[in-house]
Amino acid sequence: NFKTIRDILASYLPETLRFFLLGKHYRSPIDFTADIMDESEKALQRIYECQLEAGKALERAKWKKVDLPADILKEWDEHGQGFNAALDDDVNTAQALGHIFSQVRLVNRVLEDKALRAGEGARRLLEEFFERRNDWSAQLGLFGQDPATFLLALRDQRAARLNIDVPRVQTLLDERAAARAAKDFARSDELRAALAELGVAVRDTVEGQVWDIA
Repeated sequence: NFKTIRDILASYLPETLRFFLLGKHYRSPIDFTADIMDESEKALQRIYECQLEAGKALERAKWKKVDLPADILKEWDEHGQGFNAALDDDVNTAQALGHIFSQVRLVNRVLEDKALRAGEGARRLLEEFFERRNDWSAQLGLFGQDPATFLLALRDQRAARLNIDVPRVQTLLDERAAARAAKDFARSDELRAALAELGVAVRDTVEGQVWDIA
């Protein structure tokens, strides 16, 4: 059994396929399944969502004189070096991706800590995060797209694959926005439930409603 690249790209974004392939050492056999491709999508989504939130955090005008804990900085340096060491070790892209995810986890840890994310230490780490992201993109061909654009394309690709009626989703979202504006929260909850039945999850943010595949 085999799948052509054309067949795969009918259901998944090109970067998802690249991520899937680089998640295996080039000397290892490749076991292609839809479940593994779905997991690749989720992994890419986590990294791009981290980029999106890190970019927003860097828009802060003022920073407090707060440094990051030594354990975070130590782990940050270790995984930065580990990424390069993995590629030097017979181009071990799977191991290199592991070091990338560890760095993303550290960035999210800082972003989730109200005391840390407003400090000068966080600013330096976030700036270095994007410098490293550029390096990852140059070497692996991953993670280099505009985060908001990529996440939107990924959502639409998943919606198409799952036969989700996007115009219907938008209609329900518009109705829900109107209900919330009218403070009709019972109707808002009903519309959230209707969206959930379509396979859609909704978050209310300062920018408005954000939906994704549940």
